[in-house]
Amino acid sequence: MSSMQFNIYALVLLFACVQGLFYVVQFTLRSFREERKSDLWMAGLILALCMSNMSSMLGFMGIHVLGQALWFFPYDPGFLIGPLMLFYLKAQINVDFRLSKKELWHFLPFCMYFVHHLLVFCAGPSATDWWVKAVFWRFHLGDLELIGGNASLVVYLILAWRLYRNYLKWLPHERSDVERVQLQWYQYFLILSSIGVVAAMGFFTWSLIAPLSYWQDWVLRALVGLIICFISFNGYLQAQPYTLAFKGPGPVGPIQNPVTAEGDNASDYAATMAEKAEKLSTEELQNWCEKIDSMMRSEQLYLNPELTLNLLSERAGSYNALISNVINAGFQKNFNDFVNTYRIEAFQEKAKDPKLSHYSLLALAFESGFNSKSTFNRSFKKITGKMPSDFVGER
Repeated sequence: MSSMQFNIYALVLLFACVQGLFYVVQFTLRSFREERKSDLWMAGLILALCMSNMSSMLGFMGIHVLGQALWFFPYDPGFLIGPLMLFYLKAQINVDFRLSKKELWHFLPFCMYFVHHLLVFCAGPSATDWWVKAVFWRFHLGDLELIGGNASLVVYLILAWRLYRNYLKWLPHERSDVERVQLQWYQYFLILSSIGVVAAMGFFTWSLIAPLSYWQDWVLRALVGLIICFISFNGYLQAQPYTLAFKGPGPVGPIQNPVTAEGDNASDYAATMAEKAEKLSTEELQNWCEKIDSMMRSEQLYLNPELTLNLLSERAGSYNALISNVINAGFQKNFNDFVNTYRIEAFQEKAKDPKLSHYSLLALAFESGFNSKSTFNRSFKKITGKMPSDFVGER
């Protein structure tokens, strides 16, 4: 038996695996402690990525147990990574997300792979060797599994990209804290994953021409290790407001009414109200604009950094479709810009107040309802055409 080896190739993969497993524990604990269901999906995703690197990592360390004593054991999570990637996003952008029975089919390919390998493995070494030589290699089942795993990743990357893009379109119409919940790191994760899939397909194509060396495979494994480190750290820092509830393309926001929209009739009621919202007369639109503007100023709702369209609709005693239509048509703004306009006005008033001259610009921005410097600067520039420092210098 060869001794364990530690070299730069093994250490890189080992570091990523150790960090990944550490965060698997942290995500799992937090999911129960704070009831963050998305954390369980992330823990599963990181664990699956760590398992996908396990064979190469142990190989570079001189440990070949997966190719010997555990030969044909179903340790490859290739068919799991795509669904976990997608369902993490669904759970992160919708705190009410629950995996339905009809969505269980997403895990069918992995179940088929798992049962096949487990049955053959449990049959014993001699039966496994016969099956591999007589069936598995002869009919290229291993290649089909590899192709199927890569195809699965491509499909789920497309689904995740589409869902994420729709989510970004939805955000400005529903929330005033867009930057905090836009999951920009997840976009980078999708980019890295896309690069990884392209690299995997390239290596597979190359292997059809000439066998890949162990070192060439390390490049792909190192990229997976980078992804593990990236998503474990950034995913753990990601906030998850309990009011976040994106449920896919459709009418802007979850249309609700505390009195009427209840039970099985809620969807029919929502459709009816959305249709009525588009048919407001000029006078009705003006009345609603005045009501909302008065309420925003008198109650200073914009000071809530997490103000949402749903909260504003509840305060107005109406439903999301109508309030969204009033803001878009009456104020010519999306919800995010609409709220930030009031925050900018509040900031300008505070900046002119001599009693607050000892406050920094960022402190005044936070006092006005903003929750980050970058959001404040970008909103101020968009609404006024100037930077905050330019405004203060001119007053």
